[in-house]
Amino acid sequence: MPHKRIAALLALFWPAIVLGGEASGQFTAGKHPPIRPKYAAAYETRDQRDARKAAIEVVLSEEPIDVTEAVAELDPHSNVINQKALRDHNYVLLWVRPDNDVSMNATYSATMTQYVEMTGSRMTADLTANTRDKVAGRIFSPKPLKTMDGDEYTINLKFSTDVTHLPAGTKLPADGGEPGKAFNALQSAIAKKSWAGIKSNVTAKMLESFYESDRTESENLADAIQTLGFHLPKKPGKITAGELRSDSAILNVEGELFEGQNALFLVRMVKDGSKWVFDRATNAGLIDK
Repeated sequence: MPHKRIAALLALFWPAIVLGGEASGQFTAGKHPPIRPKYAAAYETRDQRDARKAAIEVVLSEEPIDVTEAVAELDPHSNVINQKALRDHNYVLLWVRPDNDVSMNATYSATMTQYVEMTGSRMTADLTANTRDKVAGRIFSPKPLKTMDGDEYTINLKFSTDVTHLPAGTKLPADGGEPGKAFNALQSAIAKKSWAGIKSNVTAKMLESFYESDRTESENLADAIQTLGFHLPKKPGKITAGELRSDSAILNVEGELFEGQNALFLVRMVKDGSKWVFDRATNAGLIDK
């Protein structure tokens, strides 16, 4: 199901999610104006410390975000930070894990000045709710903090919000089932530099983006391999899990990001008639081998 249709269904059947949660307090830094968020929203994402694990990403913003649009994407974070509510305003992002473990990124959007902190001696988290479906609490700095450049900042923020999820899909076999077979065929075609194999295993829209009439077949093939390489493992990766969502499937693929470092990739396959084809993919974060 295309992500716009998923977002539309969420907005129809889960109106409370659209309203989002509440935020208060402020983040202050040097001569910058205080960031005073009024809205909170949250969704599950991959933990950047270990992408095999999940974390709750919380958005504290001056204007409400479209969280239903975000969760319909493979990478909700990238969608959110490019929404007008954040692109044109200052905001704070939190990553919430078990045991009051919270990371923070406060961003001044005009200059993309960022202040990064985590719980410990410098920042404290007092969470009153930390479940898969709701997060709430306060983060604060017991005393003013300083950056390495001597810029002083303080944290005192409260939030409470439900966690937005897509409707649950159907678990696929560990190898990804039929969508997994189609993705492995694409990986094989890339490794063999087979233009015919690539063309038969991607969406028509993606194939169109690879093709330029004034280029040779070899040049179009080279562009396709390079473009796919931006989003997929450098060598054929291993499918470790998958979920079926109507006429689309999301595969978890582990593979090499660069020499010595593996990552988890999320791959979306879609149904084209009776066959599965590759639609898009994203790097979800680093993992150990």
